[in-house]
Amino acid sequence: MRSFLFHKSLLIFFFWIMLSPWIMGQQKGYVPGQGTFSNAIFDSSFEKALYKGSLDISKHHLSGLFYLKRISLNSIRILFSNELGMNFFDFELKGDEFIVHSCFPSLERASLLKLLEKDFRLLLIPDTTVTKMKRGRSKDPELVIFGVKSKRGSFHYTYDKDSGKIRRIQTSRSIMGRTDLRVYGDERLQPTKIHISNPTIRLHIRMTFLSN
Repeated sequence: MRSFLFHKSLLIFFFWIMLSPWIMGQQKGYVPGQGTFSNAIFDSSFEKALYKGSLDISKHHLSGLFYLKRISLNSIRILFSNELGMNFFDFELKGDEFIVHSCFPSLERASLLKLLEKDFRLLLIPDTTVTKMKRGRSKDPELVIFGVKSKRGSFHYTYDKDSGKIRRIQTSRSIMGRTDLRVYGDERLQPTKIHISNPTIRLHIRMTFLSN
């Protein structure tokens, strides 16, 4: 009898261990890798896009064109130049690398480059390191908010409820590296407008779509 109860208890314990991740995931809300919500603003089908835009940092203002282009499966190039063809910066996100091909001297500061890398990575590279997504409260019934934890940090993701597309990404638990990224536009296409701000250092990037 004791042997039977022991084996029964062991069996229940075994099934609990197997099912606990699923149960916990359901309690937390969205389980990474499942559901209808996108994990990328620009998905794997993205090839290239041209945006008219500006970069403001403190009292300095730069305006021109942002050219985003996929170079390979794991590499995207970001070029910001004025309309006369002078480059302000030319960056490349290649896997975990951030390659600075060229950069305007006044922008070539280690802390600023690190922040720009983080901002463009949030915009262009899907986060495949998510460990937890917990649903939060939204005042807007058309939007869904999740608290996200990953190797990149802690964030709040705001989604369009109907399309499942990302509308906003905000860093949390960060002071100097705080980012607020907003995207606007047709859910079927890439964003028509992008606004990235780092309020602590008064950095603002604004982009308006021109063409592919």
